[in-house]
Amino acid sequence: MSITTVIWSHSASPSSILSMCSASLLLGLCLHGVQRECRTSLNICCCLREAASAQITLVRCVVSCASFVTTDGYQGRLQISKEELENVLSLKTSFTEAASILSISRPTLYKLLQDYNISESKFNVISDHELDQIVSQIKTEHPNVGEVMLMGHLRSKNIVVQRWRVRKSLRRVDSAGVLSRRRTAVARRVYSVPHPNFIWHIDGNHKLIRWKFVVHGAIDGYSRMLMFLQCSSNNRAETVKALFTAAVGQFGRPLHIRTDHGGENAQIWEDMRASRGESSVLMGSSVHNQRIERFNRDLNNNCSRIYAPIFYELESLGILDLENATDLFCLHYVFLPRINRTLKEFKAGYNNHSVSTEGNRTPIQLFACGTHVSHRHNPELSTAEVSIPSLSNSESRFTQTILLLSTHYTEN
Repeated sequence: MSITTVIWSHSASPSSILSMCSASLLLGLCLHGVQRECRTSLNICCCLREAASAQITLVRCVVSCASFVTTDGYQGRLQISKEELENVLSLKTSFTEAASILSISRPTLYKLLQDYNISESKFNVISDHELDQIVSQIKTEHPNVGEVMLMGHLRSKNIVVQRWRVRKSLRRVDSAGVLSRRRTAVARRVYSVPHPNFIWHIDGNHKLIRWKFVVHGAIDGYSRMLMFLQCSSNNRAETVKALFTAAVGQFGRPLHIRTDHGGENAQIWEDMRASRGESSVLMGSSVHNQRIERFNRDLNNNCSRIYAPIFYELESLGILDLENATDLFCLHYVFLPRINRTLKEFKAGYNNHSVSTEGNRTPIQLFACGTHVSHRHNPELSTAEVSIPSLSNSESRFTQTILLLSTHYTEN
């Protein structure tokens, strides 16, 4: 069998290809020397020409084979599907971070974008008029949101535009609100947590307790991502436990939780102590529950202060009597779904707003990109703790990304 046949069979190893290249070069040098000594012989010159032609063919075959091996290795090593690539890109991180998550280089990421015909642009094509309409709609539902939270709401609707466009749109739609929100920045102490799911801060918001509404929420200490946020008509331990269990099924179980001494957290304490040990539950005053207490301020501005004036107005008009069980039932029947819809939208916007102290990354990006740190600190964490429940498209894609990252770093 000739050397060319061996190369084109694609069974030659890289070392054998290099050996054949070296042999080809030596053959060429030898033939060149023979040609100098035997210029008078026509037959030898013809043989030399044939040998030189065979040498050129050999080199071309080696180059083609090397190109084939490189391409085949590229396809075999990565095996990144279009769905996996889109899941990572849905986090809206930089291409450098996306390539790091997938353990590839940036040029390879660009190559995959071309192969799958995915646009490299991060921003949506939308006119100023359409943007103003969407911003106006968000401001109608959430009148107290500022520039950063507004961008979070837009990202939750899969609308990504430049920040300067959002700023100009906000000035056109709500110029008075822009002036009213200008204030001096508050100096805060540094808060440090090693990785996602290290600690969840859990608390109940009772600003609407006059009308028997209680908002229960939990926030991840590392990423500031809201794990659950829901309004209920009671403050029972069973209600809080159900919300906690659903969040654990979606995002995994935290190593610690921090709560106040409220009895509504009793079943969560028992659940965590049974699975993580006695030290996994941290209880104390609200001043130590920093993340969720700071979030309550935003929650009050964007939820409680919207509905409380409505309820007070109903009382002043004599339509609502708090001592009447039927009135309370009707109030809950009408407004509980509305409040939870507002909380769902606010949660989506909050989880997609940029955090200036974290390089303008969003809580979702911080949680997803920090997943590998969690497995490095705690190898015992398994991907079985993260499942994919029935969610909306954006939430389902995010959960799939978390599962992808968890699986990747567990295997490595």
